[in-house]
Amino acid sequence: MVVLSKQLAVNGDRLMQSIDRLAKIGRQPNGDICRLAFSPEDLQARYLVQQWMIEAGMTVRTDAAGNLIGRYEGTDPDAPALATGSHIDTVPSGGPFDGALGVLGGIEVVRTLKENNLRLRHPIEVIVFTDEESSMIGGQAIAGTVLLDQPERYLPKINQPIESCLEKIGGDWSQLPSARRTRADIAAFVELHVEQGCVLERKAQAIGVVQGVVGMQRHLITIHGQPNHAGTTPMDMRQDALIAAAKVILSVQAIALEQPSQPVATVGYLTVAPNAMNIVPGTRRAIGSICATCRRWCWSKCWRS
Repeated sequence: MVVLSKQLAVNGDRLMQSIDRLAKIGRQPNGDICRLAFSPEDLQARYLVQQWMIEAGMTVRTDAAGNLIGRYEGTDPDAPALATGSHIDTVPSGGPFDGALGVLGGIEVVRTLKENNLRLRHPIEVIVFTDEESSMIGGQAIAGTVLLDQPERYLPKINQPIESCLEKIGGDWSQLPSARRTRADIAAFVELHVEQGCVLERKAQAIGVVQGVVGMQRHLITIHGQPNHAGTTPMDMRQDALIAAAKVILSVQAIALEQPSQPVATVGYLTVAPNAMNIVPGTRRAIGSICATCRRWCWSKCWRS
């Protein structure tokens, strides 16, 4: 057991400096950050974070899923790791804290331990999960849930095959099962993350503990109508795909609101064809996501609407 003779605190100013430095990679003219997984910006960020891990006294490796793993050894070589971390890839218009806070916060903890000549009994691992904002290949590989015979399901946002994407960061699709971790490897995992909603702000709370995680299911829906001239086709003779889609969207919202378990449901992407102001929409495709607990009933009820 390690007994601390004094209360330790991380260097908050240094942590913010690290966050600001990482945020410069992929920063857009409007201030947003675009650091898509496997992009040149992502590779540059991975290299920078790896250097910080090494400077903090960690050994660094990349597993078959491209997860970047920094390890600060403990006093017991047989103890499973205490793991933390998050991701450093972003959505197309991201912010400086999403994901980065969890990674850099973990590194700052290790820096503090090293500066005070301290090691815990358990080793500490800081994990940068690969492509968390799209394919989630890193987290799924660690959990052992990747469908190895369906690589096309894991197409990153840069629209390149996952096999070649992993290769460029030191991963290997053919060896993906080796990335799986078990309780024998990891004793516990905790992630520091910026709140992406408004609950804490509304309650005037600085920090909270997550009590549950939404189980997400995503569905692609195609609605077929009949494209026709908007000026000459009577309203009662139209088969407008976008009108039908609007009813689906409203039904998804209504179903989520009426459930006591408070699930969330979102239709976040759509394309309309022919997509012209003077043509009745003939096709509409949408990607929606619903809580896994709703999957049995949500879409069937929406279609009945």
